[in-house]
Amino acid sequence: MKLLTMAALALALPATAAAQGSNGIFPFDYHRVELENGFTAYLIDAGAPDQIAYVSMVRTGSRDEWEPGRSGFAHFFEHMMFRGTEKYPDYDEVTAEMGAARNAFTSNDMTVYYLVASNEYLEKIMDLESDRFMNLKYSESDFRTEAGAVLGEYQQSATTPFGFLNERLREVAFDEHTYRHTTIGYEADVRAMPEGYEYSLSFHQRYYRPENVVLVIAGDFDFERAEELIEEHYGDWQPGYVPPQITPEPDHTAPRRETVEYPGRTLPVLTVNYLGPEWSPTDETAVATEVLGRVAFGSNSDIYRKLVIDERKVQFLSGNFGLSRDPDLLSIAAMVINPNDVSYVEGEIQATVEKFREELVNEDLFEDTKSNMKYGFLMGLETAQSVAFSMIEPVINTGGIEAIDQYYNTLDSVTREDVRDAAREFLVPNNKTVVIMVQEGS
Repeated sequence: MKLLTMAALALALPATAAAQGSNGIFPFDYHRVELENGFTAYLIDAGAPDQIAYVSMVRTGSRDEWEPGRSGFAHFFEHMMFRGTEKYPDYDEVTAEMGAARNAFTSNDMTVYYLVASNEYLEKIMDLESDRFMNLKYSESDFRTEAGAVLGEYQQSATTPFGFLNERLREVAFDEHTYRHTTIGYEADVRAMPEGYEYSLSFHQRYYRPENVVLVIAGDFDFERAEELIEEHYGDWQPGYVPPQITPEPDHTAPRRETVEYPGRTLPVLTVNYLGPEWSPTDETAVATEVLGRVAFGSNSDIYRKLVIDERKVQFLSGNFGLSRDPDLLSIAAMVINPNDVSYVEGEIQATVEKFREELVNEDLFEDTKSNMKYGFLMGLETAQSVAFSMIEPVINTGGIEAIDQYYNTLDSVTREDVRDAAREFLVPNNKTVVIMVQEGS
């Protein structure tokens, strides 16, 4: 494989290599490098002197686990990727010698691996990371050992109140889509993992391919040298990504409700959820939905002030309207201090929903919220790692970082009417799932 020159890329793909202009919110210069095998890398000049953040973003998470009995494998692979290769059998030892901070995480739509280190180790890091993505090797014995560790992690997570609640909420809210299971997977599937060695190899072969991975390097380094290293280390990676066969969630025809009993001590937790839109940098209704969550249920909202500060009915109230690659849940959650107040709190949430479906949001709150979303993003761009991490959302959802400017341009154009339209479109009864968690026996 050969690296396409930056000049050729500029002709074929106008956004391939560009310094940001005055119309974009992203303040740093960057280059996009695209290999013939489909591998894409973004080189960003940002962060502290002599430091780099090296972030490999795999556009596969628990969403991609569509085969029955195989939930949890994206998270499982996060573990296996630290098992080493023939060239680097001890990954931890190599990264420790460099003094690199390194870790990984998995969610519905992604698995992300990162290292933060001195820029003098760029070539070593690229050799190390490309090798494990292309040549990961582990024995069946190692596989079974790690499967046991994952089971332990599942048991720890599932026995916490919110792990328990999230697992059951998703089973109630989804019928077909793979968002029905949590990132760590179903217990039965996790327990069966030790027998899935051959399947694990096929999982890696299908999803850990150059077309499905985007590399972001942010920091203080030489772009030209980095481009050469990318071709050298990733150019021979063979394409072969196989998209998952995900069934879209069908339209719901009635609201859903369930009460679940947590086998331990907990205050009641009320969750009111609606199926929302998929993430989009250009859809005004989608972006307005994220604004809606903040103005209706955020820390500056009327209901927050009433229930949390004035009446002290709830220990916390949150509105998580962050969007995903496919339509996911817009969630309002409250931990209610007195069990007798659960119905009252639910009524207040419903009244807030109706208010935003009928009325325009307060203009000052609306403008302040949009401003906080924009400048909160900018204020977070302090280090090489924070700059690279700020690119995760557009990369996972669209495959590139160019969407970040599109998103904030759309945010600028969102109106109060758009926020009301979003409430009218998504905060509707047939879209609604209420799950209440109470203490067992209460």
